[in-house]
Amino acid sequence: MDRLVHHGEVASFRELCARVLTPKTRYLVLDLDRTIHLGRDLGQDLGWELCAYQGYGRAHFERIAGRQPSGRFLFDWGHPRKTVRYLARSLRVWAYPGAYYGFWGKAAARLDWLRRRGFQRFVTDPVRAAQRLPQLTLLRHLETTSEDVLRELALRIWHRHERDQVIDRDDLAWVRARWPQVEVVLSSASPKPTVEVAGEALGVDHIHYSTLDHINSGEAKIELLRELCPRLGDPEVEVVGVSDTSRGEDHCWARHFTRVVDINSPTPFPAIVSTASPLLEVHSATLLTKHEREQRAVGHPQYVDARRKKLTLAQTKLELTREDLEHRLGWLLRRVNELASAPGQISGDIAYRLAVLQEASTNFVRA
Repeated sequence: MDRLVHHGEVASFRELCARVLTPKTRYLVLDLDRTIHLGRDLGQDLGWELCAYQGYGRAHFERIAGRQPSGRFLFDWGHPRKTVRYLARSLRVWAYPGAYYGFWGKAAARLDWLRRRGFQRFVTDPVRAAQRLPQLTLLRHLETTSEDVLRELALRIWHRHERDQVIDRDDLAWVRARWPQVEVVLSSASPKPTVEVAGEALGVDHIHYSTLDHINSGEAKIELLRELCPRLGDPEVEVVGVSDTSRGEDHCWARHFTRVVDINSPTPFPAIVSTASPLLEVHSATLLTKHEREQRAVGHPQYVDARRKKLTLAQTKLELTREDLEHRLGWLLRRVNELASAPGQISGDIAYRLAVLQEASTNFVRA
């Protein structure tokens, strides 16, 4: 890797693209959830929305749906029997997957000893491994209703979160006008209805989504992209990936893309990559939502969304060359190489230590 740049707060997605896209860029790959919108997982919201739709029945749901701004539980205490029926139905579907992910996902992300146990159990990051059960539960649950209903619910969710949108259709039209050779790919672990609605609203060229046979997450996203771009990795074909890479699920992009960009990320791309990677640059930026930009434009002093307290923010620009990175990360690089070259199959303990060292690289480059 030749360059790492923390841009701090960037005025717009267009300005960010002007800094990272080049005449050689062929594909711009966008994640969906928490990338297009700040802190919003639209695929997950579709599962919550379907629970309310089925639990209350269509007629009652349409009367009360406007009370569901967050996409989570929808209570109607004026009709307690309907509410109890809805909650019971939701718990039957989500109690075990939710508890499983709460333990191996959220708790393991906060408790170091549990995360170490998770690596020993899964021999990979337990947070991402734990996602598989709720992902499969969601996809099976969506099969209990029609595609028309799912599309209607997905559209409702898309419009509900418009104020949290970071990238819109006009932004991508601007990209095509300036770099006509670029094809935009929306690649998400979310289900088909969510990604289709988002893809149409944004005007992208290709969409990749999850099915029961293919969870489109991590390296699986690369598999689908290779079908579209068999020259992936060719130095003449630049691929730029933009993701919030929440929970590190898109960190593998750094092994395959020319440039990676994390926006509004709690877990930025690590500064350490394999020597076999075609990666040239890593970028990190803070992009404002539509609502934040509107608040800033009218002079509101507290225009920044409260949810950003959980994000890793770089308010000042920092640019490091390969030499700078080698100077700051010397001992970390040596230790990663020692662990990665250990004979035999990588154990859960080695995988844990590699993950910790890669995450530490983000803090060291800022020091």
